[in-house]
Amino acid sequence: MTQFWLNNPSVLMNKNNILHLWPTKNMSQSEKLNSITRLVILLSFIGYILTKNIKFIISFFITLFVIIFLHKTKCLKNIKNQHLTSEAFTNPTIYNSIKHNFTEPTRKNPLMNVMLTEYQDNPKRKTAAPSFNPVVEEKINQEAKNMIIKNFGDPEIENKLFKDLGDSINFDQSMRSWYPMPNTQIPNDQKSFADFCYGDMPSCKEGSTLACSKNLPHRWAKN
Repeated sequence: MTQFWLNNPSVLMNKNNILHLWPTKNMSQSEKLNSITRLVILLSFIGYILTKNIKFIISFFITLFVIIFLHKTKCLKNIKNQHLTSEAFTNPTIYNSIKHNFTEPTRKNPLMNVMLTEYQDNPKRKTAAPSFNPVVEEKINQEAKNMIIKNFGDPEIENKLFKDLGDSINFDQSMRSWYPMPNTQIPNDQKSFADFCYGDMPSCKEGSTLACSKNLPHRWAKN
Protein backbone atom coordinates (compact mmCIF):
# COMPACT_ATOMS: atom_id res chain seq x y z
CA MET A 1 0.00 0.00 0.00
CA THR A 2 1.33 3.45 -0.96
CA GLN A 3 2.29 5.63 2.00
CA PHE A 4 1.21 9.22 2.48
CA TRP A 5 4.03 11.60 1.55
CA LEU A 6 4.27 12.98 5.11
CA ASN A 7 5.43 9.55 6.29
CA ASN A 8 7.70 8.98 3.30
CA PRO A 9 8.40 12.13 1.19
CA SER A 10 10.24 10.10 -1.45
CA VAL A 11 6.92 8.70 -2.76
CA LEU A 12 6.28 12.07 -4.41
CA MET A 13 9.30 11.53 -6.66
CA ASN A 14 8.82 7.81 -7.20
CA LYS A 15 9.42 7.10 -10.89
CA ASN A 16 6.33 4.91 -11.09
CA ASN A 17 4.00 7.58 -9.70
CA ILE A 18 5.63 10.92 -10.48
CA LEU A 19 3.26 11.57 -13.39
CA HIS A 20 0.17 10.91 -11.27
CA LEU A 21 -0.97 14.50 -10.88
CA TRP A 22 -4.72 13.99 -10.71
CA PRO A 23 -6.62 11.67 -8.33
CA THR A 24 -8.75 8.90 -9.82
CA LYS A 25 -11.41 6.67 -8.31
CA ASN A 26 -9.06 3.65 -8.47
CA MET A 27 -6.54 5.28 -6.14
CA SER A 28 -6.38 4.83 -2.39
CA GLN A 29 -6.84 7.81 -0.08
CA SER A 30 -3.06 8.24 0.31
CA GLU A 31 -2.49 8.02 -3.46
CA LYS A 32 -5.13 10.68 -4.10
CA LEU A 33 -3.58 13.08 -1.59
CA ASN A 34 -0.11 12.38 -3.00
CA SER A 35 -1.34 13.19 -6.51
CA ILE A 36 -2.92 16.45 -5.36
CA THR A 37 0.31 17.36 -3.55
CA ARG A 38 2.37 16.82 -6.73
CA LEU A 39 -0.04 19.02 -8.66
CA VAL A 40 0.11 21.75 -6.00
CA ILE A 41 3.93 21.67 -6.01
CA LEU A 42 4.04 21.89 -9.81
CA LEU A 43 1.52 24.74 -10.09
CA SER A 44 3.06 26.69 -7.22
CA PHE A 45 6.53 26.36 -8.71
CA ILE A 46 5.39 27.47 -12.18
CA GLY A 47 3.34 30.33 -10.74
CA TYR A 48 6.23 31.65 -8.65
CA ILE A 49 8.76 31.36 -11.50
CA LEU A 50 6.49 33.28 -13.88
CA THR A 51 5.33 36.01 -11.51
CA LYS A 52 7.86 36.09 -8.63
CA ASN A 53 4.82 36.60 -6.41
CA ILE A 54 5.26 35.42 -2.81
CA LYS A 55 1.54 34.65 -2.63
CA PHE A 56 2.16 31.42 -4.55
CA ILE A 57 4.55 30.26 -1.82
CA ILE A 58 2.10 31.19 0.93
CA SER A 59 -0.80 29.44 -0.80
CA PHE A 60 1.46 26.41 -1.33
CA PHE A 61 2.08 25.98 2.40
CA ILE A 62 -1.56 26.64 3.26
CA THR A 63 -2.65 23.96 0.79
CA LEU A 64 -0.13 21.49 2.21
CA PHE A 65 -1.49 22.15 5.68
CA VAL A 66 -5.04 21.45 4.46
CA ILE A 67 -3.91 18.20 2.79
CA ILE A 68 -2.17 17.06 5.99
CA PHE A 69 -5.27 17.97 8.00
CA LEU A 70 -7.48 15.89 5.68
CA HIS A 71 -5.10 12.94 5.96
CA LYS A 72 -4.99 13.08 9.76
CA THR A 73 -8.77 13.40 9.98
CA LYS A 74 -9.25 10.38 7.71
CA CYS A 75 -6.76 8.34 9.74
CA LEU A 76 -8.52 9.13 13.01
CA LYS A 77 -11.86 8.20 11.45
CA ASN A 78 -10.45 4.88 10.19
CA ILE A 79 -9.00 4.08 13.63
CA LYS A 80 -12.35 4.81 15.24
CA ASN A 81 -14.19 2.64 12.70
CA GLN A 82 -11.72 -0.22 13.20
CA HIS A 83 -12.22 0.01 16.95
CA LEU A 84 -15.99 -0.06 16.57
CA THR A 85 -15.77 -2.98 14.15
CA SER A 86 -13.56 -4.93 16.57
CA GLU A 87 -15.96 -4.21 19.42
CA ALA A 88 -18.90 -5.24 17.26
CA PHE A 89 -17.53 -8.75 16.94
CA THR A 90 -18.57 -9.45 20.54
CA ASN A 91 -20.67 -6.50 21.72
CA PRO A 92 -24.34 -6.77 20.61
CA THR A 93 -25.10 -3.12 21.35
CA ILE A 94 -22.26 -1.77 19.21
CA TYR A 95 -23.02 -4.27 16.45
CA ASN A 96 -26.54 -2.91 16.02
CA SER A 97 -25.13 0.56 15.36
CA ILE A 98 -22.80 -0.56 12.55
CA LYS A 99 -24.52 -3.66 11.16
CA HIS A 100 -25.05 -1.82 7.86
CA ASN A 101 -21.33 -2.41 7.21
CA PHE A 102 -21.86 -6.18 7.00
CA THR A 103 -23.74 -8.74 4.96
CA GLU A 104 -26.40 -10.12 7.29
CA PRO A 105 -28.04 -13.57 7.39
CA THR A 106 -30.98 -14.16 5.05
CA ARG A 107 -33.31 -17.10 4.48
CA LYS A 108 -31.51 -18.00 1.23
CA ASN A 109 -28.05 -17.52 2.74
CA PRO A 110 -28.12 -17.88 6.55
CA LEU A 111 -24.33 -18.24 6.88
CA MET A 112 -23.60 -15.20 4.67
CA ASN A 113 -21.07 -17.07 2.50
CA VAL A 114 -20.23 -15.94 -1.04
CA MET A 115 -22.67 -17.55 -3.48
CA LEU A 116 -21.67 -18.34 -7.04
CA THR A 117 -24.32 -15.99 -8.43
CA GLU A 118 -22.86 -13.08 -6.44
CA TYR A 119 -19.69 -13.00 -8.53
CA GLN A 120 -21.85 -11.46 -11.25
CA ASP A 121 -24.90 -10.14 -9.41
CA ASN A 122 -23.26 -8.70 -6.28
CA PRO A 123 -19.48 -8.39 -6.79
CA LYS A 124 -19.19 -5.57 -4.22
CA ARG A 125 -20.89 -7.46 -1.40
CA LYS A 126 -19.83 -6.61 2.14
CA THR A 127 -18.06 -9.01 4.47
CA ALA A 128 -20.18 -11.36 6.55
CA ALA A 129 -21.30 -10.23 9.98
CA PRO A 130 -19.33 -11.79 12.90
CA SER A 131 -21.13 -15.08 13.49
CA PHE A 132 -20.00 -15.39 17.12
CA ASN A 133 -21.74 -12.16 18.07
CA PRO A 134 -24.88 -13.19 20.02
CA VAL A 135 -27.17 -11.04 17.86
CA VAL A 136 -25.78 -12.46 14.61
CA GLU A 137 -25.83 -16.02 15.95
CA GLU A 138 -29.51 -15.66 16.78
CA LYS A 139 -30.22 -14.30 13.29
CA ILE A 140 -28.32 -17.17 11.65
CA ASN A 141 -30.32 -19.75 13.58
CA GLN A 142 -33.62 -18.01 12.87
CA GLU A 143 -32.96 -17.68 9.13
CA ALA A 144 -31.84 -21.32 8.96
CA LYS A 145 -35.13 -22.32 10.56
CA ASN A 146 -37.02 -20.12 8.10
CA MET A 147 -35.23 -21.83 5.21
CA ILE A 148 -36.17 -25.28 6.54
CA ILE A 149 -39.80 -24.28 7.07
CA LYS A 150 -40.03 -22.73 3.59
CA ASN A 151 -38.85 -25.98 1.96
CA PHE A 152 -41.93 -27.81 3.22
CA GLY A 153 -45.20 -27.61 1.31
CA ASP A 154 -47.26 -27.94 4.48
CA PRO A 155 -48.57 -24.50 5.59
CA GLU A 156 -48.90 -25.85 9.14
CA ILE A 157 -45.30 -27.03 9.37
CA GLU A 158 -44.24 -23.88 11.25
CA ASN A 159 -46.44 -24.93 14.16
CA LYS A 160 -44.91 -28.40 14.24
CA LEU A 161 -41.14 -27.73 14.03
CA PHE A 162 -38.74 -26.43 16.69
CA LYS A 163 -41.39 -26.44 19.39
CA ASP A 164 -39.80 -28.64 22.07
CA LEU A 165 -36.44 -29.30 23.70
CA GLY A 166 -35.71 -32.30 21.49
CA ASP A 167 -36.15 -30.28 18.30
CA SER A 168 -33.92 -27.52 19.67
CA ILE A 169 -31.16 -29.98 20.57
CA ASN A 170 -31.32 -31.64 17.15
CA PHE A 171 -31.22 -28.26 15.43
CA ASP A 172 -28.20 -27.10 17.45
CA GLN A 173 -26.41 -30.37 16.68
CA SER A 174 -27.10 -30.05 12.95
CA MET A 175 -25.83 -26.44 12.85
CA ARG A 176 -22.38 -27.54 14.02
CA SER A 177 -21.58 -28.64 10.46
CA TRP A 178 -22.24 -25.22 8.94
CA TYR A 179 -20.23 -22.05 9.34
CA PRO A 180 -19.17 -18.88 7.46
CA MET A 181 -16.01 -19.26 5.38
CA PRO A 182 -12.80 -17.41 6.40
CA ASN A 183 -13.24 -15.08 3.43
CA THR A 184 -16.61 -13.60 2.54
CA GLN A 185 -15.51 -10.93 0.05
CA ILE A 186 -15.20 -10.81 -3.74
CA PRO A 187 -12.40 -11.28 -4.60
CA ASN A 188 -10.64 -12.84 -1.62
CA ASP A 189 -7.86 -10.85 0.01
CA GLN A 190 -5.09 -13.30 -0.89
CA LYS A 191 -2.32 -10.69 -0.63
CA SER A 192 -3.16 -9.79 2.98
CA PHE A 193 -3.30 -13.48 3.88
CA ALA A 194 0.11 -14.07 2.31
CA ASP A 195 1.53 -11.04 4.13
CA PHE A 196 0.08 -12.33 7.38
CA CYS A 197 1.70 -15.74 6.86
CA TYR A 198 5.03 -14.75 5.33
CA GLY A 199 5.31 -10.95 5.29
CA ASP A 200 7.90 -10.58 8.06
CA MET A 201 9.91 -13.69 7.24
CA PRO A 202 13.47 -13.01 6.05
CA SER A 203 14.35 -14.67 2.75
CA CYS A 204 17.52 -15.33 0.80
CA LYS A 205 15.89 -13.77 -2.26
CA GLU A 206 15.70 -10.43 -0.42
CA GLY A 207 19.37 -10.61 0.52
CA SER A 208 19.13 -11.87 4.09
CA THR A 209 22.49 -13.48 4.96
CA LEU A 210 20.92 -15.53 7.74
CA ALA A 211 18.21 -16.90 5.46
CA CYS A 212 20.79 -17.74 2.77
CA SER A 213 23.00 -19.57 5.26
CA LYS A 214 20.10 -21.85 6.19
CA ASN A 215 20.06 -23.16 2.60
CA LEU A 216 23.71 -24.20 2.71
CA PRO A 217 24.72 -27.84 3.29
CA HIS A 218 25.43 -28.54 6.96
CA ARG A 219 29.13 -29.15 6.34
CA TRP A 220 29.45 -25.64 4.89
CA ALA A 221 27.23 -23.94 7.44
CA LYS A 222 29.41 -25.20 10.31
CA ASN A 223 32.39 -23.38 8.85
